[in-house]
Amino acid sequence: MSHVRSLTRSRVQSEERHMVTIDPYEEGVQETRQDFTANDFRIMRALDSLLISAKSITGDAIAGEDIAARVHTLRHLLKQVGHEV
Repeated sequence: MSHVRSLTRSRVQSEERHMVTIDPYEEGVQETRQDFTANDFRIMRALDSLLISAKSITGDAIAGEDIAARVHTLRHLLKQVGHEV
């Protein structure tokens, strides 16, 4: 029984040495990057719309300023990860 395990383990290790691992993220990097930036225009429009809405809040200026600050923070974070917004 241990002889069979040893042969099986040896065969598996031999096959592992010959296997080539393909990373799907590396293989599709260009497509992924295009997908990643494809929505930048829509994201930018949504952030701009939120900012306009926040600035138009007249009943509660503090809430409007808070929302505007959060939009600016979100825009900054998106830029840090590579979005052009």
